[in-house]
Amino acid sequence: MDRFTSTSWTMVTGAAAGSEPARDAFAQRYEPLVRSYLAARWRLGRENEEVRDAAQDVFVECFKAGGALERVERDRPGGFRAYLYGVISNVAAMIERGETRRRRREGGPSIEAERLPANDATLSQVFDRAWTQMVAREARLALAERRREDAAMAERFHCLELRYTEGLPPRVIAERLGLPIETVYERLKRARQDYRDALFAILADYDPRATKAELEERCRQLVSSL
Repeated sequence: MDRFTSTSWTMVTGAAAGSEPARDAFAQRYEPLVRSYLAARWRLGRENEEVRDAAQDVFVECFKAGGALERVERDRPGGFRAYLYGVISNVAAMIERGETRRRRREGGPSIEAERLPANDATLSQVFDRAWTQMVAREARLALAERRREDAAMAERFHCLELRYTEGLPPRVIAERLGLPIETVYERLKRARQDYRDALFAILADYDPRATKAELEERCRQLVSSL
């Protein structure tokens, strides 16, 4: 595993310092999230040219000298999630102001008349959903790496994949693998806990100030929303 896929703050600080591998990893991880927010804000498709260009503007703001990543503090309230949300919304607002000024100079309709931005509550929900998907993806990648080195974990997650990817009931899994049903139940239980532990570690890395109880509640909410 690339070292920048394991610890978000290692990647963030590396990107802020100008590391090209860290910046590539940062853009790869967060671009889907950025595009989801911008597409929802402007009611455009995620592949729309305006959305793609604006996403690049967000990364320019993050990577430039004295930019967003150089100013972020690891122990800020809300963690990196809240900070990134603010960066994206500020860049979007800046683009909207620039477009409004351009249209006024040219005598065209205002951007508000043509395309009203979505409200803050809707945008927050879109961002939260995209963030949840990103964290879940990170957890799966982390576990995939561990499974290559841990045969017992690989066996547990094989049961989990049969249960939730193929939709097989535990009885059928036991028959297919030639295992006692009790072993299947135990492997499923352990695999779910492995997944929750991975989510907990990722969420704790994003928000070091959060308490254990807060992180456990976020894990519960995240799992229930998937």
